[in-house]
Amino acid sequence: MASTTGKRKGSASEQGGGDGDSQSGKATRSSIPDLPEDILFRIHSLLPMREAARTACISPTFFHSWRCHSNLIFTKDTIGLKRSARGENFDDKIDRILRNHSGRLKTFNIDYYGTRGFTGTSYFDRWLQIALKPGIEELTLVLSETKRKYNFPCSLLSDGVRNSLRYLRLQFCAFHPTVELGPLRSLKSLYLWRVSITWNELECLILNSLTLELLDLISCPQIECLKLPCALQRLSALSVLACERLKVIESKAPNLSSLYLCGNWLDFSLVETLPIKELELQQTNLIRDARAKLPSLMPNIETLAIQSSREVVDAPMLPTKFLHLKHLTITVRSGAIVSRAYDYFSLVSFLDASPSLETLMLDVRR
Repeated sequence: MASTTGKRKGSASEQGGGDGDSQSGKATRSSIPDLPEDILFRIHSLLPMREAARTACISPTFFHSWRCHSNLIFTKDTIGLKRSARGENFDDKIDRILRNHSGRLKTFNIDYYGTRGFTGTSYFDRWLQIALKPGIEELTLVLSETKRKYNFPCSLLSDGVRNSLRYLRLQFCAFHPTVELGPLRSLKSLYLWRVSITWNELECLILNSLTLELLDLISCPQIECLKLPCALQRLSALSVLACERLKVIESKAPNLSSLYLCGNWLDFSLVETLPIKELELQQTNLIRDARAKLPSLMPNIETLAIQSSREVVDAPMLPTKFLHLKHLTITVRSGAIVSRAYDYFSLVSFLDASPSLETLMLDVRR
């Protein structure tokens, strides 16, 4: 770096005092070190993490900025590990970076999934203690599947953290919030994938997250019911996939307009989601219930996507209508052999019930 700077000192444009430049009318250029520190830090913060780290290796200015870098995203790709790398190497690299970090984080993302080996929870506790400070906006903790799930420390969600946290994604861990948690005043997106959490604990979290806009639950086996209160004024999208014990969904959230359900568990008679406009369903032997129950349960549907397999009952012809349905997608996969041939022409019942339909996509696979 020093030799390069030395070679450039003779340049008139670098010195900014060359008469030739002013006479020719050409604008002089300022070297990067002449920029204010806050602008340099801002430029550095916009680089992808791996490029930001590389830049820090060749520039003293950016090395100082790197130690305050506000967005840390740790994956095998960003920290330069091969796919065969062991978990210990992954831990060591993250640990060194965080031990030398001297600023506050806005984004903290650890994708530990797929690393070989599991070194216990001491690293995770220490990393979260560093990351979870006032000003943090996005937290992602994706772990590997193990017999003993990491217990996320709710005690680190201090008042300052709860004021700034906007995005929370947890995967393969245990999460046990209580009524003492306190309000998460800025939380907009919540993703819980393969997380050990009961309905009572999830309810505590939801009631403390009244700014929530998106809720995504995947394979959370302890949740048996989901009740969304009217206080969730901003909630607009809900996704529930493979939550095997979940039987009841009751939503009084007034602006919930998008719903995605996947699983073979749901009794439609126990679903209360009247405002829904966009609905996507994946379930076994679904067609009959969808045709019979959805028009009255969700009368405002405008976009409906149904993916079903192993159908054994033809779609019934009924007087009920999807009065507002504009876009319909039906995917039927035969799956296992059934005792009778399915009458695919019975699907015309959906057309008969949809006077406002604009687009239809039908995918039948044997």
